Amino acid sequence: MLTEALAALLAEAQPAVARKAHALSASWPSFVLFFSLSDGAYRAEVVSSTGATVDEAWDKGVQLANELVAASGMNVEWLRVDWVDSVEATTWADLRQRLRETKRNYFRHGLSLDGEFKYAFLEAELNGNAMLYETTPHAAINSKNFKRYAHLRHKLADVDFADDLAVHVFSSAGVFASRAEPGAHLLNGSGLNAGRRAIERLEPKHVERLVDTGGRYLATQVQPNGRFHYGQHPCFGRSINAYNSLRHASSIYAMLETWEVTRDEQLKAAIDRGIAYLVDTLIKTVELPSGGSAAFLLDEKDELKLGGSGVCLLALVKYSQLTGSSKYLGLLEKIALGILFMQDPATGKFVHVLNFPSLSLKQAFRIIYYDGEAAFGLMRLYGLTGDPRWLEAVEKAFNHFIDAEHWRAHDHWLSYCVNELTRYRPLEKYYRFGIKNFADYLDFVTRRITTFPTLLELMMAAEQMVSRLQQDPELRQLLVELDLQKFMRALHTRANYLLNGYFWPELAMYFAEPAKIVGSFFIRHHAFRIRIDDVEHYLSGLVAYLNYLHKTENANSDITHWTPSSIVEATEGVWLKTPPENWTATGLCIYAPAMADGNMVIAQTEKGKAGIRIPHIQKMLPPPAAVITDFPGPQGEFGDLPVLHVPDSGEAILAMGRYARAQMKGKVMAVTGSAGKTTTVAMVADALTAYGDTAKSSHNANLPHGVSWNIASVNWATRHVVMEVAVGKMKISAQIVQPNIAIFTNVQSAHLGSHSTITDIARTKSLIFQGMTPGSVAILNRDMLEWETVHSAAIERGLKVVHYGTTPESDLQLIEYVAADGEVRARIHGKEISYKLAATGMHAALNSLAVLAAVAALGYTLEPAIEKLSHFAALPGRGEALELTFNGRRITVCDHAYNANPGSMKAALEHLRDIRTDSRRIAVLGEMRELGPNAEEFHTQLERVVADCGIDAIYAVGSLYTEFWQRLPAERRGHHASSLEELKIALQRGLADGDVVLFKGSNSTGIHRIVAWIKEGNGQSQ
Repeated sequence: MLTEALAALLAEAQPAVARKAHALSASWPSFVLFFSLSDGAYRAEVVSSTGATVDEAWDKGVQLANELVAASGMNVEWLRVDWVDSVEATTWADLRQRLRETKRNYFRHGLSLDGEFKYAFLEAELNGNAMLYETTPHAAINSKNFKRYAHLRHKLADVDFADDLAVHVFSSAGVFASRAEPGAHLLNGSGLNAGRRAIERLEPKHVERLVDTGGRYLATQVQPNGRFHYGQHPCFGRSINAYNSLRHASSIYAMLETWEVTRDEQLKAAIDRGIAYLVDTLIKTVELPSGGSAAFLLDEKDELKLGGSGVCLLALVKYSQLTGSSKYLGLLEKIALGILFMQDPATGKFVHVLNFPSLSLKQAFRIIYYDGEAAFGLMRLYGLTGDPRWLEAVEKAFNHFIDAEHWRAHDHWLSYCVNELTRYRPLEKYYRFGIKNFADYLDFVTRRITTFPTLLELMMAAEQMVSRLQQDPELRQLLVELDLQKFMRALHTRANYLLNGYFWPELAMYFAEPAKIVGSFFIRHHAFRIRIDDVEHYLSGLVAYLNYLHKTENANSDITHWTPSSIVEATEGVWLKTPPENWTATGLCIYAPAMADGNMVIAQTEKGKAGIRIPHIQKMLPPPAAVITDFPGPQGEFGDLPVLHVPDSGEAILAMGRYARAQMKGKVMAVTGSAGKTTTVAMVADALTAYGDTAKSSHNANLPHGVSWNIASVNWATRHVVMEVAVGKMKISAQIVQPNIAIFTNVQSAHLGSHSTITDIARTKSLIFQGMTPGSVAILNRDMLEWETVHSAAIERGLKVVHYGTTPESDLQLIEYVAADGEVRARIHGKEISYKLAATGMHAALNSLAVLAAVAALGYTLEPAIEKLSHFAALPGRGEALELTFNGRRITVCDHAYNANPGSMKAALEHLRDIRTDSRRIAVLGEMRELGPNAEEFHTQLERVVADCGIDAIYAVGSLYTEFWQRLPAERRGHHASSLEELKIALQRGLADGDVVLFKGSNSTGIHRIVAWIKEGNGQSQ
C-alpha cells in the first residue's frame, strides 16, 4: 500500500504525465519514466520504468517507487517524474567530442548506457554527482564519479567507456510535486532552462521567493560568533574552508538590502552577528603617518584592500539608514579617511592593497572592482552624512576613471557608483561615462551562457540612471544613440536567466544534502559552487529588480484597477458590448446590497448560480460599470452597459479573484477558525489602518466565490488586505487568497457531518496553509483544540509559526485579563506589557494578541495598534453592547446572535459573566447547528458552563435543549420555547428593568431576528 505522502504526491504529478508524455519512435521503448524521490535531507533516489503505454510505464514506476519507500522508510517530501522526449544513439568517442564543445556542467541531456533504458541517468543525476565534471573548462567524463554513481544507482560493477561502444543521449521534461507547495510544477525540457520549473512571466511573487529564501540561506550561514560558513561544493557536501573579509562585508550589505524587503527576524539577527564580527574583529584602526587614525578592513595575508573598505562603508551605512542608529558614524568616518589615505589627492587615482600594520604599498592595482567599491561606498556615506569630503573624493576619482576609460571594464560597481554620483552631480561627463559602461555590452548581457549575477546588478543600476535621464529635458539627448528597447530586453533577459542559478527543490534534491542548499544560489560551471559572495550578488541584483517591478507596476496602476484588457485576460471572456475609451472598473459585485460605485456585476442567468438577477441589475442606480454573463442572449436587456461574455460565470468570479491577487503589491492576511473570524478580521484591519491603507472582507463572504469577489474588489496597490476564509472548499479559497500571514483562531465542534470528527475539521481548515509559500507566517492559538494537527500542517508547509494564548509556550501570552476595566496584561516575545481593550470578554483579549502577532510579523512597532485596540468596539452580532428600552424597561443587550458552536457559546457566556453589573444576567440561547450526531450532548454540556458563569436565568428555544433544560435548577429556568414567537412572548413577560441579556445561537435559528425585533420595535435609547 502506498504511504499517504507518496500517494498524494503521485496524484499531483500523474495528470501532467498523462497529458504531456508522448510515445518515442519504434527504436526505443514507447514510454520511459523516471521517478525521483527525496525526503529533503538526502540525495534523491531514482527508479525508472518503461511501457508500451504511458499507463503501463506509470504503474510500473509507481510500484518501484513504493518498493523503494517501503525498503528505505523514506518520508517523501519531494517527487519528480520525468519522461523521455527524444533519444539519439551515439558512441563514447562522439560524446567526448561533443563534451569538448560544451561548457563545464552545461551538458543538459541524460545518458543511457543501453537502448532499453535499463541503465540510464537523468541530466540532473549526471550534474548532481559530478559525473561529467573535470578541471577542464569544458565538460568531460569523470570516470571515477561516473562509476561510483553507476554502482549506487544501478549496482553496476564497472562502466566501459570504450570509444566504439554505443551510448544514448536523451532529452526529457518533467513535473515536480512537493508536500510544501500546492499543485504540481511543470519542468522545462532540454535547453539552458532544463530541469527547473517553467515560469512564463517573471512576476514580483517569484522574485520575492528568490529574495526571501536567498536571504534566509545567508542567515543560516552566519555562525554564533558572526563569522560565515564561507561556502560549499554541494555535489558531495564539502565545505570551502577559505575566508575573505571583503566578501564578509559585502555579503552583510546584500543581507541588509534583503532585510529591507523581507523584514525577517532571523535574517536581522544574523546581520547583527555578522556586523559585530566585522566591527570587533575584521576592521582595524591604524595610526596614519600624519598622526591621525583611520580604519581598514583586514583580510588574509595581512592585506588592507581598498575594496574591502568600500564595502564596509556600504554595509554600515545601510545598517545606519535602515535602523536609524548613529552608533557607527565615528567608525564610518575613520573608514572613509582610510580610503582617502589610499587616494592620490592630485590625480584621484587609488592604490589597491596596503600591508598591515605598516600601511606600506603592497600592490598599486589588483582588480577594477576595488575602484568602484570604494567610490560607491564614499557616495553612500555622503548620502548619509552630507560631508563634502566624500563627494569631493569621488569626483576626483571619477576624473581619473574617465581619463583611464574605466568604462571599458563594464564593472557593476562603477555602474552603482555613477548612478549614485549623478543623483548629486547630474553632469554630462558622468552620465556619458555611465552610458558607455553598458551601451556596447548589451549583446553580452543578453547572450552570456553563465548566470553571471553581477550583470543584473550592472543593468539595474544603469536602469535607475537611464530613468532619471529620461526625465531631464536638458540631458536626455544623451540617450538618442541608445537602443532603449534592446536595453530593456537585455535587462529582463538577464533577470529571468538568474532562475537557472537558483537551487529550486527539483534541482537541489539530486545533491548530497538538499536541505542545506535549497533556496540558495550557485555557480554552475564551478560544480554548482555556493559561496557567500555568489549568493550576495544574486540577491543584490534580484532586490533591485524586484524594486523595479514594483516601481513600474505602481507607475502603471490606477485607483480603478480593472481595464477591458485585464478582465479579458483574467476570464478569457469576449466583449459583446465594448466599454468606452478610458473605461475602468473598481471591482466586482455578486450580491446586490454590497454594490459599490464603479463595480461590475455578475448576471445570474440560472437559479442557484452566483450573481444578481437581471431585473435587479436593470434598476441599479448608479448603474454598474459592466455586466459579466455566461449566457449570450440577454445583452440587449442591459441598455448601453458594456457586456462581457464568459464561458462560465462562476469560474469567471474565481478567475478574477486569482488574477487580482497576482497583481496585489501589499501584504495579504487570512483569518480562519471555527469562531471569531469576522471579529478578528475587523480587529486586524482596524489596527493596520494605523500603518497604511487597509481593505478587508465584507458581508461575511468567506467561501471561494465570496473570497474571490472580495479580492477582485480591492485596489491592487492597497498596503494591507485582510480576508476571512471559511472551512468550505478551503483549498480553493487558500489558493486564491495566497496569504502572507494566516491567523488560525480555534477549532470547535462546528460543521460536523455524520461521520466527521473535530480532527477532520482541523485538517480541512489547515488547508489554508496550502496557499502559502514556505517562510510565510502562521499565527496559531496555542490553546485551541487539535493544536498538534494544525501546528504539524503549518510546519510541513515550511511556515514560520507564531503562537498566542494563555500558556507559557505562547510567543504572545495572555497573563491576565481584568474584565472590569478591560485591561490586558501580556508577555509579547519576552516583554511584559499592559494595555486597555474596548471590546469586552476573554475572547476579545485573545483576539487582540492575534492582532499584535500580525502587526509584529509585518515588522511594525506595536504602539499604534495598541492605541487602535483601545477604541475598537465589538461588531453587531458578535458581542456588541446596546442600551435599549424594552416594554418600558431599560435593559442591556449583549448581542452575540450571529452564529454559535460550543466554543463560541462558552466564550459568550463567559463574556456575560464578566460584565460588571448588580442586575440579573440573562442568557437567551438558540440551538447550535451542524454538530453532527452528538448535537444534543453538546447542548446538554452547556448546563455546567451556565452554572460556572453564574447565569441567573436561561431562555432557550429548540428541541436540542430538552435534556439541558431538565438539568437546569428551577431557579435558572426562564422559559424553554419551541418557536421564536413563543420566545418573544416569554421575554416580554420575563425581562426586568436593569437586566443584562445575552443573545446567542446559530444563524439559522433566527436569534438575531429577536435582537432586530427588540431594536426596531422598541427603540434604542440615546
